[in-house]
Amino acid sequence: MKSYENSFDPASYREKLKHVQDITPIDEPLISWAGRRGRSPREYLKPPVVPYGRAVAEWQDALSGRQAADGPPPFRTTPEIPPIRPDAPTIVLIFYPRPDEGDARPIHQSASYLQRIERIAQMNEQTILYVPPTLTATIRAMRPDDPHWYIVDSYATVWDIPTNAYQRANFATTQPRLFEQFDGYSEADGELRPVARYNRAHHSAVCNAKAFVMYDAIVRNPFACDRWMYVDAGFLFDDGPADASGVVWGDLVKSGLDSAKIDRAVSVSRDTGVVMGEYSQRDGHPDIDDAECWGDPRRAWRSRQFIANVYVGSSLGMLNYSARFMQTVDDMDAQGLYTGREEFVVAFVVLRYPNSLFSIPWFPLPKRLDYRWQFPGKLVFSKVGGSESVPPIVDPIKTLYVSEYTPKRKGLPAGGIL
Repeated sequence: MKSYENSFDPASYREKLKHVQDITPIDEPLISWAGRRGRSPREYLKPPVVPYGRAVAEWQDALSGRQAADGPPPFRTTPEIPPIRPDAPTIVLIFYPRPDEGDARPIHQSASYLQRIERIAQMNEQTILYVPPTLTATIRAMRPDDPHWYIVDSYATVWDIPTNAYQRANFATTQPRLFEQFDGYSEADGELRPVARYNRAHHSAVCNAKAFVMYDAIVRNPFACDRWMYVDAGFLFDDGPADASGVVWGDLVKSGLDSAKIDRAVSVSRDTGVVMGEYSQRDGHPDIDDAECWGDPRRAWRSRQFIANVYVGSSLGMLNYSARFMQTVDDMDAQGLYTGREEFVVAFVVLRYPNSLFSIPWFPLPKRLDYRWQFPGKLVFSKVGGSESVPPIVDPIKTLYVSEYTPKRKGLPAGGIL
């Protein structure tokens, strides 16, 4: 096995994995690297308001190191806004367009992200949106006078989001240089290769902010919710499947979300993590013995396996996943590993913090819902297909990375989407 400065011992990892409990302490990941540690989310995760709910307030106390002698943490017990229905999940998304637009998807043309956000608005679910103040009026007009279309415009630019303020130079200089140093990938790797337009400081910052907005939304929690779904702003592509009337994504938009399907996922992930769709089940994905992938910064691109297009969890599950994602980004930064796209980070989160991420393996969709860029995760938590239309949920450590691992929680077998 070739040795790299930042490599780790797979045998040691397997031994540690045998003793994993439900929550791995944020400061004690199962995989660490030689070299200095990154900074801790404790330094920048400061609650913007008094949190909703005792459990979230106690979680924040534990993260911050606040002592019991300081007295019980303050928390809110009533919703700021009555929920849209008693069991409603809350959608969270972030939309900070690139300032130069350039070859990014422009926001003021017909095929735009604004159209995609309009489709999310038409789902009529309670939604928290993180946008710059310059877009507040435009976004608000999609559901005027609707308190369940809740806009947070506290951060003027993506660089004002606390995960990013100190990262600006890193994303502008260090990360692009790491991208250029990637070794050994070619046209044979097809669509899974990172592409140049992702290698931009602003894009990296938006990816990095996704975990932060989940933390921030759960602390604010205006609807007193415990079922959450993160979605990318580009969640409902312009060329998606059309309903019988020819409306793109019409079936999903009209059906809305299924709380019971989210509860099913939470029954696996519980309060330690989230359930996320896998990007692909391509041959040759890196297992724990792929020393190049996990140890060599030039080959870390091989780790790409998931996409944070949509994921669900309870309040504590989302908080625990988000903090571990942020700690992993900080640690990867310190080791000279590329973090400019979340798919390059999530695989490390899975292996460093078991029980923080459970996954929906890719499976083919029915023809009426299928098209080239479709991922099952977009539909599995909707009411499309009815209550029996559910995906399998697995522990990706067992199914992708360490075959001899015995998961602490059983997966959920199922067929897919009807």
